[in-house]
Amino acid sequence: MSLKIALNILSICLLGLMLCGCSVPKTEEVEMPGVAPQNTPASHSDGLFIDTDLTRNLPSEPHISRSRFVKVDLSLLLDDAGQSLDVKRVVFNLFPDAVFIGVIEQAEQSGDTFSWSGYLEHVESSYFTLVYTSGVFMGHFGSPLGIYEAVIVEDDLYRVIQIDQTKFPGGEG
Repeated sequence: MSLKIALNILSICLLGLMLCGCSVPKTEEVEMPGVAPQNTPASHSDGLFIDTDLTRNLPSEPHISRSRFVKVDLSLLLDDAGQSLDVKRVVFNLFPDAVFIGVIEQAEQSGDTFSWSGYLEHVESSYFTLVYTSGVFMGHFGSPLGIYEAVIVEDDLYRVIQIDQTKFPGGEG
């Protein structure tokens, strides 16, 4: 599948999720296999996302149940020359209680655009898509345990969000 087709499919899926309001249980209500054990807190420096003290005032959005500001450690995906590494697994440290291991099933490059997709280890019905293009990163992570995104704020500052789908039309249940 070409990168352009994959990105179009991702866009359609995201739009569909927003329009249909498919709901998932909140992370706090579900035991999360594949997530760092509660007695061993995950360090936010051990994965794709790096803690930062930088923040920005952003308008509140009702569909965001929580968020945090991060930087992205692209050295886990790209080499010093900007080429994709042959990576099979990446730790997604979204929040202290939402740390997943992503298993990369497909990696593609088209010009200066890279994409990686796969699933969250030990989490049924899960998926993720990462895209890096023109110096900007985006990640979408979905499963019955929650829907998360990593989106750019400015320069190299990103925000990881957890989406509350009950806030979309039709997402009451």
